[in-house]
Amino acid sequence: MPEKKEEVVKIGIIGPMETKYGLAMKRAAEIAAKKINSEGGILGKKVEIVVADTKLDPNVATKEFRKLAQDEKVNVIIGGFSSGVALSMMEVMVETKTLWLGDASSPRLTDKVAQDYEHYKYYFRPIVANASTFPLDMIEMLDDLLNKELGMNIKKVAIIRDDALWTDDVMNKFKPLLEERGFEVVMDEKVPKGTEDFSTFLLEAQEKADIIVPIIAHVRGDSLLKQWHDMKIKVLIAGHDLAAIDPDFWNSTEGKCFGEIYTADGGAVPTPINDKMVEFMEMYKKEYGKLPEAYSAYGVYDAVFLYKTVVEMASKAGEKDPFDPDTLVKYLEKFDRSNPFEGVRGKIAFTSNHDLVWGDEFIRNYICQWQDGKQVILYPKNRATGTFVKPDWI
Repeated sequence: MPEKKEEVVKIGIIGPMETKYGLAMKRAAEIAAKKINSEGGILGKKVEIVVADTKLDPNVATKEFRKLAQDEKVNVIIGGFSSGVALSMMEVMVETKTLWLGDASSPRLTDKVAQDYEHYKYYFRPIVANASTFPLDMIEMLDDLLNKELGMNIKKVAIIRDDALWTDDVMNKFKPLLEERGFEVVMDEKVPKGTEDFSTFLLEAQEKADIIVPIIAHVRGDSLLKQWHDMKIKVLIAGHDLAAIDPDFWNSTEGKCFGEIYTADGGAVPTPINDKMVEFMEMYKKEYGKLPEAYSAYGVYDAVFLYKTVVEMASKAGEKDPFDPDTLVKYLEKFDRSNPFEGVRGKIAFTSNHDLVWGDEFIRNYICQWQDGKQVILYPKNRATGTFVKPDWI
C-alpha cells in the first residue's frame, strides 16, 4: 500500500446512522477529533471524521465500507454494529487492506482472524466484547450474584431473545454453562425485530420459570419492561438488554425498568470509574446537552485515541509509514494483557485473535440495575456503585 502523504488524517465512522447507536458513534468520534485537533492533531495532521450509514443493510454496508476505503481513502474505519452486517463488510476490508476497529459481537468475526490471520488481521474489536463473553457475565449474574451472594434459589430460566445470528452464538455457549451450574432452560423464545407485544411470552415465563433472561439488541427493551411492570410479572428480569444501557432508558420506560438487571456491553455505562471517563462525560454533555445516547459512544471514543496512540508509537519507532495498516497491526497487538491501553472504560487489551481481553481488571460487561433513575453497578465488586434492590411486587 503506498505511503500516505496527506496533511489530514481521515477516520471513517460506519454504522446505522438513523439509530441512536450510529448517532452516538458519530458524536463521540467528533468530540475525540475536536480534542485531538486542539492538541495538535496526529503527528501534526488534522483529524477529519467521515461518516457512512450502513442502514443495517449488508448490501448498503459493503458499498459504504468500500466508498470509505477507496473513494474517501480513510486511514482507518471505526464502528459497525449488527454482526450480520459486519460480516458482510469483512471481505471488503480484506480486499482493501483497511484497518478496522469494529463494533459487533459475533465470535465469527474474530474467528476469521484466528483461521486466516494474514487476510483478516486488519480487524480488531475494541468497542464491544465478543458475544462468547456474554454467557460468562450472565452466568455470574444468575449464579454468583443472585443465587450465592443474594441467597436466591433460581433454577428454571426463561429466555427471550432476538431472532438473530448473534443470539445463536450466545446460546451455543450459554445453555451448556447453565446446565453445568444446575439450571434448566424451560423456555427459549426467538422474537423477530419489530415485536412490541411481549405479554404472551411474559405470562408463559411467569408460569414456568424463576427468572426471565432477555438476550436482545434488535427488539425493543422498553416495550418488554413496560409490560413486565404493568402486568406485575412475579419473576425478575436479568440478562442482556442492549437498550437498558442507554441513560434515557429510564425515561423511555417511564421508570418501569426499575429493578431490571442487565449487562453493560464493554463497560459502557456512564459511571466515573476514572479521570478519562469523567472528562469524556463532561465534554459530551457540554457539546450535546446530555450523556451519550448509547454504549457505542464510549468504545468509539476509545478507538479514536487508540488509533492515534499506535500511529504515534509507529512514528516514534522510526517506521517508514506510521499510517500503514500492516505496520499498525503490529502496534495494536502490543496492547496485550501485560501492556493494556488505558481508555475511558478502563484497560483495553487484545487477545491473539484481536478480541478484547475479558476480566474484572479489563473491559467487561458490568452487571447493573436500574434504580430510581440511576444505573447502579452491582458486579464485579471492584466496580460496584450500589447493592441489589428487589421490585416490591416480586
